[in-house]
Formats: sequence, structure tokens, C-alpha cells
Amino acid sequence: MKKVLLGTSALIAAGLLAAPASAAEKIKLGLGGKMEQYFGVVSQDDTAAFDPTVTGINTDAEVYFSGATTLDNGLTVGAMIQLEAQTNTGNPNADEQYAYIEGAFGKIMAGQKDGVLTQMAHEAPQYGLADDDVAAFFNPGNVLGASYSRLADTTVQTSDSASVHYISPSLAGFTVGASFFPAPDSALQANTETSLHNQFEVALAYNGEFSGVAIGADVAYLHQSAPDAGNLEDPHAWRAGLVVGYAGFQVGGSYLTFQDRGGVNDLDSNVWNAGIGYKTGPYGVSLVYLQSDVDLAANTDNDAEYRQWSLHGTYAMGPGVTLAAALFHATGELDFAAGNDLDADGTGGIVGLQLSF
Repeated sequence: MKKVLLGTSALIAAGLLAAPASAAEKIKLGLGGKMEQYFGVVSQDDTAAFDPTVTGINTDAEVYFSGATTLDNGLTVGAMIQLEAQTNTGNPNADEQYAYIEGAFGKIMAGQKDGVLTQMAHEAPQYGLADDDVAAFFNPGNVLGASYSRLADTTVQTSDSASVHYISPSLAGFTVGASFFPAPDSALQANTETSLHNQFEVALAYNGEFSGVAIGADVAYLHQSAPDAGNLEDPHAWRAGLVVGYAGFQVGGSYLTFQDRGGVNDLDSNVWNAGIGYKTGPYGVSLVYLQSDVDLAANTDNDAEYRQWSLHGTYAMGPGVTLAAALFHATGELDFAAGNDLDADGTGGIVGLQLSF
């Protein structure tokens, strides 16, 4: 549910929770976190099993423990532990946990964390609720069946698998990064060549300003190694994002293509978004379009489509307290080469409260 806005980074948030201790002091953890509660009403296509008017509640709550110390040699060493506060059956309680070392050379992180493709990403401006927050309230698969699939994010989430990352210092606004995951689909298990393994990511980002015009951009590449058995292909992904801001306005978008998913030749997916936003004082509003196309089978024209139009709004009531809302219309479709296409539509509204502490 997190989104990188122009001129910000997921790395910055980690540093704000607890300032480094003075030289040679033992690390002391600070406490922080977030709580997001959303309520939505959706009018959607009716089936025998699903009511045409659906209400739902979505929640995201995390508690952060972080701390850092500056050594006598000038290096900063720190840790971040993010715990899921809500019940999430079947998943580990830790969302992310990693240690880092930072100095003039840049920043090295090791633990469970998303890769640089996600950390350094820029997307269409989304004030209040993100694209995937909105998409969570409408599931075309209820009507279209289990074969339906969609994407609502232009980054690659790696289940916060065990990994190591490097991000360089900024030079003339440019930053480079690299990540390595021995086993991208496993939380802490050792590398094995019987499944997808050895995932690496590289990214290049730029953040700068010219005559009052702020520019944020990134390009990234991801590669996974497939098992030797089974004549599988190595999955790979490309990503790009651009956001331009001026006088409170932001316009931008991003694109992700993931090819040979799961090692299957010609099993691809594409997702992109584009939008415009405006922020003044405590108020923010944005209009965003999201589209994804997912192949259902290799070497066929069978695919699943998703289209989402959303109007987002936000109001900062006070420090750490924000109201958020969104109106949206979305469609899902199953396209088959033989015809007999299926589709589902939904229109709804969402309101929520976002707390940070």
C-alpha cells in the first residue's frame, strides 16, 4: 500500500523513525508505525453467489522498531523491524526486517526487504489511497472465476524475501541500486535450484529540480534463474517511471512488463498507470488510470484484462492524522481466442483514516 511520491524514497522513512545515536553508543530502538482503516461500498455485476452491492473493510497496521548508531569511523549502522499489527493468517508477523550500514560509499542493507526496483520506483501521483488500495475493494474474479488474474501495482513485491541491497550516494541527482535474492519466493529458506532462484535487480533513478520544475524518474531491470529441468525460461522484468511536478501539480506514470513468468516461455504480464495530482496545504487530489494485461496461457491469445479509473482525495487533519477517500470505476475481462469473452464491472467509493506515529 505504499507509494513513492516525487522527491521521496522508502529509504528516507527508515531514517526518520530514530535518529542515529552519538558516537560509540549502543543502538537504541525507537518506536513508530502506521494504521490505515478503510470502508468501501461497491456496486458490481451480480451472480448467484455474490450480491450486487458489496460493503467491505480493509486494514493495514504496522509497528516499527528502528535505531542507529554512528561509529568512531563515521559509519552509520542501524536496524529496522516492521511488524504486522493486524491478524494475517498464514503469513509471518514480520513485514520487513533488515540491518544496514551507511557511509560516503552509499548504503548496504541485508535482511527481508523489497528490491531496488520497488524501493527506487516513481509512479503516477496517488494522494490518499494507492491503486492497490482501491483495487482491493473490487474483485472481478468473483464473477469471472479462478482463472482471472490482474495486477494493480507497477512494482514487483518479493514477499520481503531474504536479500541484500546496495544504493549509491546521489551524484548530480542520479542514484544507482542493486539487489540480490537467493530464493525470491521464500522468506528465509536457503537457495535451491529446483525452483526460481538467484534473482537480481538493478535500478537507476534521478531526482532533481530545474527552475522550479521537479523531476523524478527511474528505470529498472529484474532477472530470475529458472530450474535447469523442464526446459524453462529465465523470467525477467523491465520497469520505468516518470513524475514531473510544478507549483503543487504533479503528472506522471509508470510501466512494468514481466516476461516468461514462472519460467514459462511467452507467459507475460504488463501493467501501467498514468495520472495527475494537485496538492495545496493539507489538501491533495489526484486522478489516475491503471491498466493491466495478463496472459492466461503461453503461446495463446487468451488473457485477463483490468482497467481502473479512480479519483483520490486526502486531507491532513493534523500531525500524523489524515482522511482519505476515493471514487472509482473498474472493469475486468477474460478474452479468449475462441470468443465467448466474459466481463465484470464495478463502481464504488472508499473512505478511510490514516494514522502515522
